[in-house]
Amino acid sequence: MSLPELNLNKEALSKLGLNDKQFEAAVYFDSPLLILAGAGTGKTKTLTAKIALMINSGVSASRILAITFTNKAAGEMRQRIAAIAPQSHGLWVYTFHAFGARILRQHWQKAGLKKDFTIYDEEDQKKLIKNACEELGLEKESSKAPIYASLISRAKDDMLDAQSYLLHARVSNDSNRIRAGQVYMLYEQKLAEANAVDFGDLIMKTVKLIRDDQDLCAYYKEYFRYILVDEYQDTNRAQYFLVKLLSQDHHNICVVGDPDQSIYSWRGADIRNILDFEKDFKDARTIILEQNYRSTSSILDAANKLISHNKGRKEKNLWTANGAGEKITLLECLNETDEAAVAAQKAAALKRQGASYGDFAVFYRTNAQSRNFEEAFRRNKIPYKLIGSVRFYERREIKDAIAYLRVLVNPSDSVSLERIINLPARGIGPKALETIKAYASRRGLPMYEALLAADDIENLAPSVRKGIRDFVKIFEDLKNDIFGDEPHYLLEKLLAKSGYWQMTEDSAEKDPQEALNRLGNLQELVNAVKDFEENCKKRGEAPSIQRYLEEITLQSEVDNLKENSDAVTLMTLHLAKGLEFPCVMLTGLEEGLFPINAAACDQEDMEEERRLMYVGMTRAKKKLYLSWAQTRRIFGKTYPNLMSRFVFEAKVADFSKNKEPEKEKILNAYEAPRPAAANGRKVAHPLYGLGRIVQVTGTGEFTKVTVVFDNGVRQTFMLKFAPLEMF
Repeated sequence: MSLPELNLNKEALSKLGLNDKQFEAAVYFDSPLLILAGAGTGKTKTLTAKIALMINSGVSASRILAITFTNKAAGEMRQRIAAIAPQSHGLWVYTFHAFGARILRQHWQKAGLKKDFTIYDEEDQKKLIKNACEELGLEKESSKAPIYASLISRAKDDMLDAQSYLLHARVSNDSNRIRAGQVYMLYEQKLAEANAVDFGDLIMKTVKLIRDDQDLCAYYKEYFRYILVDEYQDTNRAQYFLVKLLSQDHHNICVVGDPDQSIYSWRGADIRNILDFEKDFKDARTIILEQNYRSTSSILDAANKLISHNKGRKEKNLWTANGAGEKITLLECLNETDEAAVAAQKAAALKRQGASYGDFAVFYRTNAQSRNFEEAFRRNKIPYKLIGSVRFYERREIKDAIAYLRVLVNPSDSVSLERIINLPARGIGPKALETIKAYASRRGLPMYEALLAADDIENLAPSVRKGIRDFVKIFEDLKNDIFGDEPHYLLEKLLAKSGYWQMTEDSAEKDPQEALNRLGNLQELVNAVKDFEENCKKRGEAPSIQRYLEEITLQSEVDNLKENSDAVTLMTLHLAKGLEFPCVMLTGLEEGLFPINAAACDQEDMEEERRLMYVGMTRAKKKLYLSWAQTRRIFGKTYPNLMSRFVFEAKVADFSKNKEPEKEKILNAYEAPRPAAANGRKVAHPLYGLGRIVQVTGTGEFTKVTVVFDNGVRQTFMLKFAPLEMF
């Protein structure tokens, strides 16, 4: 790699504070580089030091592209770099989606978009899919919108557009895939009509734009002289193609990641991207960071033993100079209620010892597990924060206010328009809305343009026409203020002019407390926009309502996590990635729950479950509790449990000699041959209806069956206790 002479004077190096391996990675520029960074090994410090060294050595910050996976991480990286490289202004530090959004905003015409396009989030995506299903005469399929949304997102992750998806489906003669392809086709048409893109488009359209436009391709490959990607193990195929495309000429690429922490395959992450890095870049160098600065050796030893059972990984062994610390504690609980009570006891004990409640985190495999912990903490008057609950920007009144802003910026946004057209009530009910939509569809018009021509629409009552005129006037009166007013002032005018603020105040007659909460949230939204304006000005950027809408759409749940608060953190393991706590309780360690659907797991699924466990364990700095419940209630019925195999693999379970037979019995049950007697049998379930057994695992009292029901639901049951009737 060509690089100006590195600034390696003693003062610069002392500020970096790197260990030998971190330093080796930071100053290496001779070929593509893979930094294999284990949990807690200082990968962010290494990456920021590498970027700072480049800038201090004369590389223009604006020619460096650094990709992270959360906005929070991007912000932290900017701050760290600025502290040691004052000339870092103009550095491109973005998430993949934010980077794609910036490119598409700059080249919207070449990307086949209209100016001021809207970015649809998951809720908007599902709404549009429901509309597509209904228009295709697949009303019964509209309930499967989340499934179709996932299929479409995965297709875009694999760079498969709607036409290609439908073609593959027809070749395979798969009726379900053909139906999904038809929904995908109409969904894409409706996205275009709404002048909107979804998250998958932000990457796929960016790749296609740069790949297919020779001038743009040449420009960006030359412009970005250095490309660095964090959390490379979590990239999907579209993101991989983007990175490969931008770096294919100069090979000035550095990726940082850890295959042992790849836990997002369900949302498109492809672990092959990091495992095959040396194949993609033949002259690549790999530097391994193994010194952990976060955890004790007791925690790391157990985590190393656990993850060694995976085959799809790159060998490394975390170590620390922190000392052994406390042993990991295994908690055997009677049931899920007892488990939650134990968690509250541990949190209270920690507080009595002088620590903060904020030092304690409870992780679980599924969101449904949170209820018992919430109740236990409330009962014991222990403050907690639930990460993954209804976020601020997902609250009803906030979504309504944002919808008003989105229609003002992009009148073609049909999803937002439908949300607010009769909010507050303007007499435009469902029947009138269908008439308007039919008129727009016949003439190929966006809904907003149909509203402008409301006088030409037949079968609309005079009161409806008046309601439409009042609605349209809101936006027509304010459209010239978009570029003149500060964003927060524009929001205040919209809330007042639309009548939404007054409607919320009036609702106090029915529920005063609810009205106060909603008004408080709306005021907080105005405050949030003001904060956004101030942050833009600090960065030397001009605040705009378009930029604000984009920023909040791209936020993740972890971005909103407030640190240093005196409250226990409750969250799923998937959200815990990238965080750390002095004390962690990892719960629900039972076969079928964690690993989830253990009986139906293939090797790849099981390895990802193991990686998830590894991530959870390595979040703990000083103390780690592992808990499991002997019984757990599911759908109102109590089932006995097996302790998770992961506890044994990490060698945490402490069995005395007289319990060795019990240990062998449990371990043998995991690996027992699969009986075929029940396989293929038709069954009936009181909740799910008719289905067929597709997989059987275990033997005797530990036999489990996986059933695919006629309604599409797939569930795994302990056969001995399952309410299944066989035919």
